[in-house]
Amino acid sequence: MNDEPVIGADDAQKDGTESHAEPVIGGPADEPSPEDASEAELAELLRETLLAAHDDLSPADLEGESPAEVRERYVAVRARLEREAAEAKGAPVPAGAPGRFAPEPASAFEKIREGLTRLNA
Repeated sequence: MNDEPVIGADDAQKDGTESHAEPVIGGPADEPSPEDASEAELAELLRETLLAAHDDLSPADLEGESPAEVRERYVAVRARLEREAAEAKGAPVPAGAPGRFAPEPASAFEKIREGLTRLNA
C-alpha cells in the first residue's frame, strides 16, 4: 500500500486540524434562499423586480413593508398611469404635416404688391 496522504482521509482529523465539509454543487448555499427570507426581504426583492421591469415607476411609487403592500401600491400606480394615458390619448392631435394648398395664379402686378407688403411689414 501507498503511505501518501489522501485528500479527505482520516489523517487530517488525527492531526487535530478541523475538517470542513466540502461544498456540493447544487447543494445548499451560504445565502438564504427566497423561501427563507423575511417579509421585508421579499418586499425589497419584489420592489427591485418591478422597478427593473417598468421604467415608468419610481422607488417612491412602490413603498411598503410586506410584499402584499408593495403589490397593492403597484396595482394602484399602474391604474393611475393607465388612466392618465387614456386621458392624454383622448386629446386629438392631427397626424402628419399641415395641409398644403395650391396658390391661385397671380398677375405680375399682384406678386410685386405682395412682395412690397412683406418688406414693409
